Amino acid sequence: MSRLTLDRSLPVAGDPSVVAVAHPDHLLRIHDPDALLVRWPRPVPGALCAWLDALPAASLPDVRVKVPLGAVEAAVEAAFAARGVAASPERHMLVADILLLAMLFSHVERTEWLAIRLEAIDHDACRRPHVDHVSTRLLCTYRGSGTEFGRVAGRVWQADLELARFEVGLVKGLLHPSLRDAAACRLAHRSPGFTAGDPSRLLVAIDRADAPSAAAYH
Repeated sequence: MSRLTLDRSLPVAGDPSVVAVAHPDHLLRIHDPDALLVRWPRPVPGALCAWLDALPAASLPDVRVKVPLGAVEAAVEAAFAARGVAASPERHMLVADILLLAMLFSHVERTEWLAIRLEAIDHDACRRPHVDHVSTRLLCTYRGSGTEFGRVAGRVWQADLELARFEVGLVKGLLHPSLRDAAACRLAHRSPGFTAGDPSRLLVAIDRADAPSAAAYH
């Protein structure tokens, strides 16, 4: 993660830096030279949301794994099972959705190995505006408020947009080949605020991971 002081204007309507797409195939537009964020708004499945909202905070999975694409489903299923969440149609729907996002990210980044972070958040996490030290990162909030994007003018943070629940955001990081340096990125993001009594968020973040070396198996 890189902490920045941003004083440049955020993209405005018609600026190619923030791209909204209607089909997941167009997530590949994150590789457009000017793109910094690709948004894929999705319908919010009511039954799944109701199931998620009814889960006690202690039942929300909280896990970080580095796995090949073929092992994502089992890893997420294990994370729910470890929290005592019984198998159900809703659990299956959520696991299937996370697998879908993993497949899409694998295609965009042309990588078989993925770092999956399925995080239950009950505090002010990542409140400092920042740009991640990755090539690209996929973000999706399944419960609670979504990630905020904006800019810093002086010491004042201005949130210009917030990803909606279930909306997919593909964010360009500092390691992307199209970003020469930190100054080339005009868009920072942070987690939404959290106060006592707010329901815990559930966020999935997906990054590229390096495949383990052969030596790791000896």
